[in-house]
Amino acid sequence: MMTNCLKDYLAGIGARSLPPCEIPEEREPDLPTATSSSSAREMICIEIDPFPDPDASPLFDFFIDGVQRTVAVAEVIVDNMHVPLHLSHLIVGAMKRVEKKLIPFIMREALVLIFPFQALQAAGWSACKPPGQELSSSGGIYGKVKKAKESGDLLYSDSSIALRLERDGRPQILLEAGDLIRTGEVRQKALDRAKELLRIMELGLLWELRCQYPNEWVLLDGPIAPLLKYGRLTEPSLAGLQNIAKPDIAFELLRRVVGAVKTVRIVAKGIERALTLEQKFCIPIYQFAGVVKEDDEVAKEILSAFLWLRRELVGEISTLWSTVSGLARFDIPIPAVFDDSSKKNNWNNLNEDTIKNCLTNPSSKERQRLEELLQAIVIERWPVPAATATRMLTELFPIAETECWLTSQLRNIHEMRFF
Repeated sequence: MMTNCLKDYLAGIGARSLPPCEIPEEREPDLPTATSSSSAREMICIEIDPFPDPDASPLFDFFIDGVQRTVAVAEVIVDNMHVPLHLSHLIVGAMKRVEKKLIPFIMREALVLIFPFQALQAAGWSACKPPGQELSSSGGIYGKVKKAKESGDLLYSDSSIALRLERDGRPQILLEAGDLIRTGEVRQKALDRAKELLRIMELGLLWELRCQYPNEWVLLDGPIAPLLKYGRLTEPSLAGLQNIAKPDIAFELLRRVVGAVKTVRIVAKGIERALTLEQKFCIPIYQFAGVVKEDDEVAKEILSAFLWLRRELVGEISTLWSTVSGLARFDIPIPAVFDDSSKKNNWNNLNEDTIKNCLTNPSSKERQRLEELLQAIVIERWPVPAATATRMLTELFPIAETECWLTSQLRNIHEMRFF
């Protein structure tokens, strides 16, 4: 039903099909290079045995990832400008560990038409909006995605208007009529929108699992901090996530989740300690003041642990791209360590000294929880996933398996162009 609506709409606006060729930017390079450094305070450096008890029970129950494919499927011509319309297939899902086996557990997907509607109208285009649900700054996007899967409604998003609101309560204008001649910019805004929508769906799925399984641990592929910006857009109950305006909601979301970042781009002074070849892993834990970098953002609400994940493979797999290409970063939210319900309304006000004192005290429950989490991460080091050389050094097997499962569900590029 959704594809029929899309066909009818594109035919009704006189859109012209584009040739079935894959555009290079639809394949994101995987080059693990440190591109920036940031001031951060080292909270502690913890030593962990690289070969823990083989009979130890794994801690993590769910593994979340998201994949997307965005292609230009058609174009409209306005005032001699050829403006591409994009179709994005977005999938998020979670695998569950059941008796040491990974099984597909839940999947949410969306097929979204992305195009600069407002900019086109400003350029004199007279077509109306598509029928169906718009994914916009009004929010509630995760609920609309789930509803559309059941109803077959068409989903669409205007890439000329930002999803997030400015301080005056209005969304920023991203593309104007005069920008439509810059086809590369139009395409980039569509790809950026697809990435934002995917993050919103990942946050929605994480919250769905946290509500249904409040005591189960979740390992999320990628950094955690960027997701917090999209609370209001995901669903109304998460509106207080941004800037931790509602610490109790953020506490419930974050107290059982860890983020696995396989490509380290942000480094801190002293991180080279993680690259020592001692008998035990040396894992430095930092608290960053906050870095505004969309693909690799950190935040003061997150403890960042750097681990030389598979140092045994250094002689077999060259650290080709940079010194840190063998390092993985694990984002551990403060509520995951300071898991005390009495702190749920003020955990974000803990100062650095308080956090550091607790973590450096070997008998504190916070230090013990942090060591437990690091040991659980080390347990996941093996087996090595079947992946590119650089990912073999830094990606965890359950995350790689989740990505493979989701990628197998993506629509073929030709199927998307000739739906």
